[in-house]
Amino acid sequence: MPETHRSSDGSGEDSDVSQPNSWRRSISARLLISVNGICLVLLLVFIAIDYREETKQRMGNARTGLLEEAAIMEVAIEHLRHIGTGALQDYVDQVCIRMEETHSAGHHIILRIGDRVIQARTDHVHNDEELKTLQAAVSRGESFVRFERHELLLGMATRGDVTLVICEVVDDVRFEIARESLLRLSGMLLLGVVAAVVINVVLLRIVVRPLERLVGFVTETGAGRFGLQASGFKSRELDVLSRALNAMSGSLEESDRQRRAQMQKARRIQQHLLPSSPQLPGVEFSVRYEPAEDVAGDFYDLQSLSDGSWVIIMADVTGHGIPAAMTATLLKAHFAEGCEHSCDLRQITKSINRRFTELTLDGDFASAILIRFVPDSGILQVINAGHDAALYRSNAGQRRDFRSSGLLLGITENADWTLDECQVSSGDRLMFFTDGITETFSSDREMFGHDRVEAVFSNVDQTPSLALDSLLQTVNAFRGDGQQLDDITAILMQF
Repeated sequence: MPETHRSSDGSGEDSDVSQPNSWRRSISARLLISVNGICLVLLLVFIAIDYREETKQRMGNARTGLLEEAAIMEVAIEHLRHIGTGALQDYVDQVCIRMEETHSAGHHIILRIGDRVIQARTDHVHNDEELKTLQAAVSRGESFVRFERHELLLGMATRGDVTLVICEVVDDVRFEIARESLLRLSGMLLLGVVAAVVINVVLLRIVVRPLERLVGFVTETGAGRFGLQASGFKSRELDVLSRALNAMSGSLEESDRQRRAQMQKARRIQQHLLPSSPQLPGVEFSVRYEPAEDVAGDFYDLQSLSDGSWVIIMADVTGHGIPAAMTATLLKAHFAEGCEHSCDLRQITKSINRRFTELTLDGDFASAILIRFVPDSGILQVINAGHDAALYRSNAGQRRDFRSSGLLLGITENADWTLDECQVSSGDRLMFFTDGITETFSSDREMFGHDRVEAVFSNVDQTPSLALDSLLQTVNAFRGDGQQLDDITAILMQF
C-alpha cells in the first residue's frame, strides 16, 4: 500500500522542496567571472583616467603652443607689415599650411592690423563678426570657443594695433588623442588578455579544479558510494576540508555497513515469521512475496482452527520499510491470538481489528483479506477489509470477485464486515494479491491495473506456481527499468 504524504493544508499534495537550484552558477564560474570582471573594470577605469589626463595635458600643451606660435609670428609680422599686405598674406598662408601639415589639419590664423583683416587662405575662413567673438573669448581668458559644429582652441597675441589670433579645431586634437589612446588600449588589452589567461590558469589549477574534485566526491558520497577518499590537495584549507570529508565518508561507510547488517537481520526475522512451506489439505497453495525494500509492510499467514478448518490472511500495511514491517509483525501476533479464541471468521477479524486499533499509532492502517476454508465440506468464507478484490474461478469457468465488504483495519474498534461464502469444487481457483501489483507503473506512467491480472488468472493451463511466475514476469516487463515502489504479494489456491 503506497505511503501517503499530506501537505500542511491537508490537500494531500506533495510539496517539493528538495529540487536543486540548478540555475545558480557554480563557485568556480562565479570566481572566474568576478576576477575577470574586476580586471576588465579596472582596465576600463585606467583607460578612462588615462584618456582624461592625456586630453588635459595635450590641450594644455596645444594652448601653450598656440600662444608661443602667436608670440613668434607677432615679431615677424612687425617686420613684414611695412612691405605690404601681400607679404603678410603670403606669410600667414605659409605658416598655416606648414602647421596644418605638421601639427593640425584644423589650424587657422587670423591677423588684424588696424582695420585690415588678413586670414590664412584655407577652408577655415571666419568673418569679422566671428573674429570679434574669438577676440572677446581670448580677452576673457577663455581657451575654448564653439562655432557651429566645431569647438576651437584659442591663442592670441596683441601689440599696438596688431592682433593675432590662432585657433585650432579641438575635434582634430581629440581625434589624435583618441587614436593614440586606442593604440595604447590595444597594447593594454593584449597584456590584459595574457594576464587574464595566466590568472585563469592559476585559478583553474589552484581553486576551480580542486573544488570540482571535491564536488564530485560529495556527489558520489551523496549517491550512496561511501568509503571514497579525496586526497592530493595542496592548499591548507582544501586539505583540511578533504580530510574532514574523508572522515565523514569513512563514518558513513561504517554506519551503512551496520545498517545493512541490521536490515539483513530484520529481513531474516521477517522471513522467519512467514510460513515456511504453507500447505492446506486438499489445496495446491502457491505464494510469491517480493518486498520493495529489505523489509516489507505486506504480510501473509495461515492458521489451523480447533474445528479442523484453516484461516489464511493477507494484509498490506500503509508505508514501507521498518515501521511497516513492525506493524505487520503486530498483525501476525493479533492474527494468531484471534485464531486461538474463535473459529468464527467475523469474530477473528473483529479481534484482530480491535487489538490493531489499540496498539498502533494514529494513521496506521492495513487492508486485509481473510479466508476460512473447511476441507471436509469445501466451504469457503471470505472477508475483505478494504483490500483488492480476490478473484475466484470455478472449474466450469464461472467467475466471481470477493470485493471489499467493510473498512480497513485500524480505522475504528467497532468496525464490522460482511462475510461472503461459497462451496468450492475440485479445480476451482482463488487468487488474491496486494496493490503493489495493480499499482505498478510503466515508463509512460500507465498503471498495470486489474485487467492484466485477470488475463493471467484466466489462463487455466498453467499450474498455480507457473501462473504466479507468469504474473510477476508480466509485471516486471511492464515496469521496465523503473524501480519497484511497493511490496508485492500474491497467493493462488487451487482446490
